[in-house]
Amino acid sequence: MITLAQSQSPRARILKCALTCFLEAGYEHTTVARICERAEVSNGTLFHYFQTKEAIADALYLEAIADFQHGLWRLLAERPRSLRRAVRGVIAHQIEWIEANVERARFVYTRGTLDGDSPGGVQLAEMNRRLAASFQEWLAPFLERGQVRPMSMLALNAIVTGPTHAIARRWLARQITSPLHAYLDELADAAAAALAGKPATTRRPAPAAHEGRVRLELVSDQGVIVGRGEATAQILAVTAQ
Repeated sequence: MITLAQSQSPRARILKCALTCFLEAGYEHTTVARICERAEVSNGTLFHYFQTKEAIADALYLEAIADFQHGLWRLLAERPRSLRRAVRGVIAHQIEWIEANVERARFVYTRGTLDGDSPGGVQLAEMNRRLAASFQEWLAPFLERGQVRPMSMLALNAIVTGPTHAIARRWLARQITSPLHAYLDELADAAAAALAGKPATTRRPAPAAHEGRVRLELVSDQGVIVGRGEATAQILAVTAQ
């Protein structure tokens, strides 16, 4: 049988076990000793890769964000031709990444962000700067044509990704049972409308079905009732057009 110690490098093992410890006990209550014990490494091995517990948490955070941003770089490389398609693509990737990386997403949301003065914070700022610059370059023609309202990248990012973050936090906390992707179209419609300065498309909800009983009469050609019966049916209310 291949053990955890045999199947992964010491660095990967430390990060994997640290993530589990941080989620189980919280960052503040997780000790380096506990991470070493769980990862089956010595203190010396751990400190060879990471000088502090904060460095471990920063590495986890940066690797999660880098993996997430990789999908956004792929989207930009496709050069979406419409604002709606780009916005929907960003939100769809955001949702898909969270659903596929539940533990890492929980950690990122719990951690919040990195100290701007730390090495990890400096690296994160550069990653975000490069991505924002590429999005600005892609958006430039839409701004010139008046299809997007002028705004800062901070506001734009909040408009596009903020609502999904809010729903994702509740989903990760198991306060929402519906899958995240069930909200994709609503989120994309609202974000695209906000960027363009136009009212969002109204999506008419499906009419609610009600169960009812139907009485049936079988009438002969001569108008004589020759049979009666009842049945249960799903009845949809008719909406006036």
